Amino acid sequence: MSTLSDLVHAQGRSSEADVEWLHSLVGDWQLLADLAFADIVLWVPTTDDDFVAVAHARPSSAATLFYRDFVGQRIKPEWRQQVTDAYLTKQIIDTSAPDWYEETPTRVRAVPVIRRLSVHSPDTAAEPVAVVTRHTNLSEARTPSRQELTFNDCANDLFAMIATGDFPDLGAPAAPRRGAPRAADGLIRLDDAGITTFASPNALSAFNRMGFTGELEGSRWRPSRPSSSPAPSPSTSRSRWWSPAGRRGAPTSRRAA
Repeated sequence: MSTLSDLVHAQGRSSEADVEWLHSLVGDWQLLADLAFADIVLWVPTTDDDFVAVAHARPSSAATLFYRDFVGQRIKPEWRQQVTDAYLTKQIIDTSAPDWYEETPTRVRAVPVIRRLSVHSPDTAAEPVAVVTRHTNLSEARTPSRQELTFNDCANDLFAMIATGDFPDLGAPAAPRRGAPRAADGLIRLDDAGITTFASPNALSAFNRMGFTGELEGSRWRPSRPSSSPAPSPSTSRSRWWSPAGRRGAPTSRRAA
């Protein structure tokens, strides 16, 4: 099977910097699909003004819509205009009515992938690198739980950051390729002040196994410490919060770890 790099280069419109950006994005691909409860597909432009799929992730948090892989295929006619509009306008485009896929009602969101030029500058590339589509199964719609609402909020923040060049984070260390985190492993959401606004049940269990028995929600995080020091833990003190490891894939307005 062709690699992402091969598929992108074959379309003839992307630079090495574009490919590196897409590799960084796909490094957090599974987490994004899990948070969104949706299939997500990455489309790159072709020299004849079409789009080809170069990556596809299925959610572990919901049933997949697409049992067959799209990678290497051209975009379906029913999605082409929406993806083209997102690419040309550099804006997130949502379907105005349910989109039907094999008798299943879905909602499609097209998100332009904007590449930041430097970690020290807000400048971005003149054109999007690609477009991400999010395909949500509406047939499974029900009253969402607080955890599902929080997961979706995190996903929406990340999609908005993709469209502004703020995600992936150029200044973050490379994510591990083995044992990559999944949303179901446990999620903690922090506000700008570093105070926990949400902790999923699995996150609570993980901290309990590490010996933390306090209340996570409402806690403020202590600054990170050198590796030789005890691991940092949530605190209700008003100490300054700083955690470089937690910035990977975290929204800037509401941090998720």
